[in-house]
This record gives sequence, C-alpha cells and structure tokens, in this order.
Amino acid sequence: MKTPEQAYEGEWDFNGSCAPAEGSAGIYGKFLGQQTFTLGCFQWIKRSRGNKLKQGKVQKRIKGFTSNPDEAYEKARQFCATMNSEQMAKKTTE
Repeated sequence: MKTPEQAYEGEWDFNGSCAPAEGSAGIYGKFLGQQTFTLGCFQWIKRSRGNKLKQGKVQKRIKGFTSNPDEAYEKARQFCATMNSEQMAKKTTE
C-alpha cells in the first residue's frame, strides 16, 4: 500500500489490516487459528479539508489464505493495475 503522499487522486490501491505480511507464511505466531484474510481495494480520494488524500471506501475484496498470502497480494496488485490502466485510458480519450 502506498502512503497518501505517494498516491494520486483516483488511484486504486489495497490494504489489509489483519493480513499477514507479504512473503511470509502466516500459519505461525500471530495468525495461528486464522485461515483466511481479505485485502480491500479502494481508490484514493481528497480529504474534505486541505489537499491531502485518504483511503476511499473499499469497492472490492480479495480473499487469501494465511498459508499462502503472496497469491492474494498478487491478485490485488493485478486488480489495481488493471483498474488504474483503464482509468488512464479513459482520461486520455476524454
């Protein structure tokens, strides 16, 4: 996930507050007993005050397994890349 300073308005990104770290097998430690998690895909939007950005509402969830979190991260990354490229294509035709 990007920080608000790295993102631009309307950009798609994802976040998972209870997701295991990418590249880890989460079946040990903190994720013992938790078998699945989701990554929420959202768009960055402007705050009502100032020019800073915040996370918009989650519009799609990608489900993953704690035993193989990399698969869910890759699916979320692909979804966001597809949505961002469609958004850019739409802007260039306008």
